[in-house]
Amino acid sequence: MLKWLRRSTRSWFIYLAIGAIVVVFIFFGVGSYESSQANRAAEVNGVVIPMTEFSRQYNELVKRYQERTGGEVTPEMIKSLRLKEMALAQLVEEALLLQAAPRLGLEVTNAELRQHIQSYPFFLQDGKFDEKRYFALLSRHRLSPQSFEAQERQQLLLRKVVEEVTSFAKVSDAELQEFFRMAKEEVDVNYLEVSPEKFLARENPADDAVARYYQENEAEFRLPDRARVNYLILRPKDYLNRVKLTPTAVEDYLKEHQEEYTRPQVIRAQQILLTLPPKAKDAERQQATQKAQALMDKARAGEDFAGLARAHSQDAASRDKGGDLGSVRRGQNGAEWDRVAFGLKPGTMGLAATDKGVYLIKLEEIKETELLPDAAKQVESRLKEEQARQLAKDAAQKAREELSGGSLAQVAQKLGVPPQETPLIALSGTVPGLGMQPAFNQTALRLKPQEISKVVELPQGFAVLKGVEHQAAHLPPLAQIKDRVKAALKKSLARKQAEQEATRLLGELRQGKPWGQVAAAAGIAVKNSGFFTRFQGFLGQRQAESMTGAAFQLSRQHPYPEKPLWFQNQYYLLAFKARREPNVQEFQKERDQMQAQFLDQKQQLLFASWLDGERRSAKIQVFVKSQD
Repeated sequence: MLKWLRRSTRSWFIYLAIGAIVVVFIFFGVGSYESSQANRAAEVNGVVIPMTEFSRQYNELVKRYQERTGGEVTPEMIKSLRLKEMALAQLVEEALLLQAAPRLGLEVTNAELRQHIQSYPFFLQDGKFDEKRYFALLSRHRLSPQSFEAQERQQLLLRKVVEEVTSFAKVSDAELQEFFRMAKEEVDVNYLEVSPEKFLARENPADDAVARYYQENEAEFRLPDRARVNYLILRPKDYLNRVKLTPTAVEDYLKEHQEEYTRPQVIRAQQILLTLPPKAKDAERQQATQKAQALMDKARAGEDFAGLARAHSQDAASRDKGGDLGSVRRGQNGAEWDRVAFGLKPGTMGLAATDKGVYLIKLEEIKETELLPDAAKQVESRLKEEQARQLAKDAAQKAREELSGGSLAQVAQKLGVPPQETPLIALSGTVPGLGMQPAFNQTALRLKPQEISKVVELPQGFAVLKGVEHQAAHLPPLAQIKDRVKAALKKSLARKQAEQEATRLLGELRQGKPWGQVAAAAGIAVKNSGFFTRFQGFLGQRQAESMTGAAFQLSRQHPYPEKPLWFQNQYYLLAFKARREPNVQEFQKERDQMQAQFLDQKQQLLFASWLDGERRSAKIQVFVKSQD
């Protein structure tokens, strides 16, 4: 329940991004949301995007990538993924969509908002919306009706704008056939890599060249605002042994939060089964999965599930009943079927692939639930963590009060925590031992020497900062950073040398010299990409768009690109080897799925084009510095 509420109210698409919004709340009354003008991440046509919204959006992106990778997201990964730019771009886009809504004549009525919220299964009691349950669940998860309804109204409005803009996208048969060819066509290329690293050791620029490079590239070496602080951090884990739970705490909590710690035990469901032969090949499994996906798309578009089951299900028992399975207990249909079916919400669908075939499952109703096996342990751990976090917060507040009359070392000793000190850190820099912490950095940069901060909440705990030093943005003298400037110049010169070498080799190939001979003379190994489609990308890398596009421009008549290609810090020389045209007979088999994919792409392109126009005509000011 908690995860659902957080996702439904704080998804990337519905963050509050406008300067002020006034909403008539359908269950609660009238309220407003106002942003602070003092701490701005950006402005869109004069509308402020607060730094607090940017920090929240940024932290959500980091958490999402942590969930995807199953581990820690390092500062290097954050920089390469450009999460700061991504977070800010999403907030700017939301602001542009919200500002466009009145021009498009779009709004969300109270009736639409009411119907939307009343459709959530978590607010239902005996199949009907329960107002008391609604208030109780929001309160339990620290969500006010004002903020929840404002966010839901905004989500609906954003969806309306996207649907209005993309509603003009259509797909003709000729476009669909061309899309099929573009999607299925394959190319195979040989390639050479020319790396600047090969030339780096040869470069030893003179002092006058270093000075000239410094003068011509001042922006590259300018230091941003930076600050150095002392701080204490009070970690909840250090207070766990001080938590004392009452004998009935776990039992009481389970009664109050029962829906969070139960799982379906008996459900009512429908299914369509597409059977597979024993030892089915990957191609057969893929074809069955694609057909099941196409059937699910039709059901989502409004086609009757029972009718689809009678027409397509290869399981006689469920086909004769229009896919209706009646009541199903956990354990009746195998682990994978259970994982999908019992993980659905009423009214939603999913695919389960087993040795028997591919199932399209639609959950109709959850009839009985059971308590999770380790529910008591989970609750005990949660209660202890919550109380330990509160103890740590209280200790941090006490530390802040005592710092006004004592030294940081004395307060640290009293609390039994080590005093910490940062190096000079910028807004986008990492804090040693803490990682990327925008809230910490923002606080540090606002502090004057000897000034004490408010308590800053971090994932690791609660910090109190004391200002030590602040340096305004400046360009360091060349004497201080000469080694850094020289290293940058060497890289620049090495890249130019690599480009010249790659261009020379390409010229020899164009003159007719054999590929192997050119490679051998340069001491470079010949490599091969293997066949790949446009969607797969060169060497299986979808981000290699320039490389993939160049490869598909090649042919036997024109085997080489116009110039060397720069990708992943080195130059590439491509040479056409072979091309495979798609099997036309597959077109009819995959027509429906391809049409859905192509329509989705056209809608995305149409929306991207519209959004680009909105950006160009808007006045956008960005105050958050790049990660470069």
